Amino acid sequence: MPLILCHSPKGGVGTSFIAAGLAQGLSQLGREVVLLDMTAQGGVKHYFGLSPDHPLPDLEDDVIDQVAVGGVSLRSGRRASAQEDFAEALRSGDLPFDGETFYIADVASGDFALARLLQRHARLHVCALLPAAMSLALLPQVSPGRRLDTLDRTVFVLNQLDETRRFARHAALFLRELLGDNLIAQIHRDEAVNEAVGMQQTLARYAPASLALADVRKLAGIVDVLTRQEPAVRDEIGSDGGPTGEGDNRGSSSRSSASSEAA
Repeated sequence: MPLILCHSPKGGVGTSFIAAGLAQGLSQLGREVVLLDMTAQGGVKHYFGLSPDHPLPDLEDDVIDQVAVGGVSLRSGRRASAQEDFAEALRSGDLPFDGETFYIADVASGDFALARLLQRHARLHVCALLPAAMSLALLPQVSPGRRLDTLDRTVFVLNQLDETRRFARHAALFLRELLGDNLIAQIHRDEAVNEAVGMQQTLARYAPASLALADVRKLAGIVDVLTRQEPAVRDEIGSDGGPTGEGDNRGSSSRSSASSEAA
């Protein structure tokens, strides 16, 4: 099964929350999931009810007692990604991004080099956005020189949407127009997300009726459908990491069918 990259050019948009929610949602659907924390902060474990000082085994470590919560295996990929032979290991297939297991990589916003490297091998790139001016301003950095609604393997999630706020409503409308079917989900702002982290509980345990939880589970269903479709032609990123062709509307149509199937 595929490698899913979670990365946004803007920090503080909830990428780690979305990575954790995807992992939990896919596990609930019966998928085998490994979540890779590739950030220096190591924050994704907080969404699994773990304490800040709880260590995660390294990606390449042979461990008997794995850290698993709700069927999701948690690993740290920070050390492995810093090694000089990491890129070669990806190219040669030495890293285990195959088989029936979903690998979800949470990458820090400023780590563009790692994000570009992983994107070449990822089935899907999930980019989180906020309905905020700074988040929208950095959109061109997602794939420079490309129309965002034509990207085959990049999808967008609008996080922390509060429809009582005028700018948030307008931002959501703007993004729907700009991104088309590549905007695959909206996750509503919900204080229960922060409260669950503060209580060192998963969101599902702390607030099973959470609106954000329902939204992220729907997102997991859409991603599950998308990753089971035939991979699109990998024309977004050339061998040098730069954009190649202009792409077409195949990705857009597959997003529509995935949303319908997951509904």
